[in-house]
Amino acid sequence: MTDENLTENIDERLKGIENNIRKNMSLSSVPVLMEAIRTHPDHPHVNYLLGLSHYKNRNLEKAMHYALRAVELDGTGDSYLTLLAKLYTEDGDDKAAESYAQAAFTRNPANWEAALVLAKMAFEKNDLPRALELVDQVLEHSPKSFAALRLKSKIYLQQEEELETILASIEESEKYGYDDAIEYDRVYAYYIHGRFDECRRIHKELERTRPLSHSTEKVGKLIATMQSSRLARRVPHADYFHMDAAHSNRKVKVSLEESLAELNELIGLAEVKETINRIVKLVEYDKKRAYMLSIEKNEQPSYHFAFSGNPGTGKTTVARILGDIFYSLGILESGQLVEVDRSDLVGGYVGQTAQKTKAVIESAMGGVLFIDEAYSLASSDSDSLDYGSEAIDTLIKAMEDHRNDFIVILAGYDTGMKQLLKSNPGLSSRINMQIDFEDFSDQELLEIAKAQAKDNHYTLTEEAEQAFKVKINQEKVVPQFANARAVRNIMEEAMRERAFRLSEKSVTKADLVILEPLDFGIDPNQLFGDNIEDLMAQLRNLVGLKDVKKQVSSIMNYVRAEKRREKMGHPMNDLSLHMVFTGNPGTGKTTIARLISQILKSIGVLKRGHMIEVTREDLVGQYVGQTGPKTLEKIKEAYGGVLFIDEAYSLYSASENDFGYEAISALIKEMEDNRDKLVVIMAGYPSEMEQMLSMNSGIRSRIAYTVDFPDYDSEELTEIFHMAATQQGFVLTEEAQEKVKNLFVQSYTTRDSHFGNARTARSLFEKAKLHQSNRLAEDEDADLFTILPEDIEEI
Repeated sequence: MTDENLTENIDERLKGIENNIRKNMSLSSVPVLMEAIRTHPDHPHVNYLLGLSHYKNRNLEKAMHYALRAVELDGTGDSYLTLLAKLYTEDGDDKAAESYAQAAFTRNPANWEAALVLAKMAFEKNDLPRALELVDQVLEHSPKSFAALRLKSKIYLQQEEELETILASIEESEKYGYDDAIEYDRVYAYYIHGRFDECRRIHKELERTRPLSHSTEKVGKLIATMQSSRLARRVPHADYFHMDAAHSNRKVKVSLEESLAELNELIGLAEVKETINRIVKLVEYDKKRAYMLSIEKNEQPSYHFAFSGNPGTGKTTVARILGDIFYSLGILESGQLVEVDRSDLVGGYVGQTAQKTKAVIESAMGGVLFIDEAYSLASSDSDSLDYGSEAIDTLIKAMEDHRNDFIVILAGYDTGMKQLLKSNPGLSSRINMQIDFEDFSDQELLEIAKAQAKDNHYTLTEEAEQAFKVKINQEKVVPQFANARAVRNIMEEAMRERAFRLSEKSVTKADLVILEPLDFGIDPNQLFGDNIEDLMAQLRNLVGLKDVKKQVSSIMNYVRAEKRREKMGHPMNDLSLHMVFTGNPGTGKTTIARLISQILKSIGVLKRGHMIEVTREDLVGQYVGQTGPKTLEKIKEAYGGVLFIDEAYSLYSASENDFGYEAISALIKEMEDNRDKLVVIMAGYPSEMEQMLSMNSGIRSRIAYTVDFPDYDSEELTEIFHMAATQQGFVLTEEAQEKVKNLFVQSYTTRDSHFGNARTARSLFEKAKLHQSNRLAEDEDADLFTILPEDIEEI
């Protein structure tokens, strides 16, 4: 083949590859392109597509390398220039980015991607007319471009266009995509037009549905600025009629009970809740005492706080609830929360800081002034030009002069807050309550994560919960661990990762509502979170089964020793842990099998530790060709855990035409080929199981252990009955106890192959409850939890 034909052939192939990349199949395109670059290293389009693939996969360094090479080989390609412009934008080199984007747009005015880059740069320079002109050109060629539509709505916001125009633009963009800032932009549209009531409504809905979203946090800060100091803001004339309703500091009345309920329902924060509940009781007691003794007070005590703790521990949330509580107690006039930091208080020249601080204090009158990272106001001895001390002095004076008019909460890291209060006695003397916000425990962080997942219509699988704990503990090594904020970031990243992983796959409805370990970047094969000692204790605490427990413990101890040797670098013996459980019904076979699955997961042998329980009906089909796939489906469902086959002997039949043979054949193969993926436990009556094993050497050779489950004796059955009663709060009279004991002695002595063992004990207890309920219906004065002899029927 000639070079010309070869080039023509690769050009045709590159069209298909480029189409795949545009459809977000860039990851699979890289290997093909790497092969192409080896044969055509100087082909500009091959270099460009490699750059584009790496750009889509966020490998920016490689993307830059190939994009530069493409432009070097062909400086007229506008798509090459556009990619380079995007990469320079990512790199922060706006000058180079604008140069390449302009060159691309000049060569091809229909290149909307280049126009979009230029539009974003014009917007950042506040050249709004130029940005809008470019955006409109983008939308002419790509009317469904989410990025362009979002930029257009932001331009309208900056230009303070009519409210309807801005909202229509935001709604149009939502048809083609979504980002976390949309809700903030929507609220800001209402805000600049003075529709504060609508701002509060949306914020309340966001707090209910997306409490940990960054957008909700930003909206909350915007809401806090909507106080009296903001009333001078320009408002359209039509809204002046609603000034009283929209701009009043007075909040909608919230009862004390509602506020305390909201506080006490927060996850974690036990000591914080206790402290605030104590404060409420003291305030209520003081008010009651003053009323009963006719004590007249000229002024009430001040309530200023220092909140210390890492970020994301709920300080802002608790501060808001405190405002509601003190409003309900009549201590605060309105109870609004004004949240500020150093930048809101400190100016750049002499005199400006006092003005800014006074304005903020004025806006907080009647409510709570929450100063985040308050320690940043303390200037160092070496910095004579820092005006933070001026803000502190102004604050101290207001805290004294207006001690009954507002509450100050200083918040920040524990060390920083201690240094701040230690360095300024005037400030510390006015802070009469200090509350420490401890980091959330792993379980509390998991509860926060599950709540956020629920709000986004997801649930975490058991493995995902363990993966989340691994991920959150990785975050904990960072100084000033961000707690709930870290949870929010991890969960949002997990949801994005799941969307990316499933974007090119065929998914079921169930796939769309769960999060799995891989979404958290955690290998599920390394999740062994169950406590081995707890599980072994559960095994030991089972009633009876002395020999069974001893044998199972020995097997588990052997496996643990093998895993320990493996961790030390020694090769691990080839483990085969398939088992046969023989015994009559109700002897604990299923319970022991489930414990084994969990123990093996904890040791690290099984990756999931679940148990799939099946019978012949679940494995054997009704016609030729159905059984094999049906059996394999259940086996694969059990991968990483235990496949428990009850009445396994029913798979074997004297008739060679029975489809059970097909199930056994599939099972034997899987037990050999995938013994590292699952443990098979076959259970059934002793004689039938022995007959099955003797007639199929393939299964017998793959069974490593046989465990015999004896019948429970009368004393053990009596103990099982009493345990069931105790767990549900019931007690037996002495006569009833004696009757139960005698019944089990008789039942055990006369038992046959159908003896139900523990099922008999549990069934007897359930029937006793039923008879007791009939007796209680005739005698309402009888004790609800006492079982009498007449409640117990013959077995």
